[in-house]
Amino acid sequence: MKLFDTVRYEDYGNEWYFQLFQCYPNFALIDGCIQWDEYAGPELFPMLLISFGNRTLTGFTFRWKWFQIRFDFLTTVPRNLEHYRR
Repeated sequence: MKLFDTVRYEDYGNEWYFQLFQCYPNFALIDGCIQWDEYAGPELFPMLLISFGNRTLTGFTFRWKWFQIRFDFLTTVPRNLEHYRR
């Protein structure tokens, strides 16, 4: 169990993943990602998605052109950050 975990990943831009109070693979209080892409997205206006589901209590995604931010709160299937470490 980790209180805070973060990793930086680079493929077609920079991505910063982080988790707060992570008990992999069963729980994370906050599972988030901030990314800056090399290529702009096709949307003309900023996009905001708010989600509710059986794996997360709630989450939101904001994307516009090169920038994206995503947060999931109280998720039972957090992202495996070891996959992004080299």
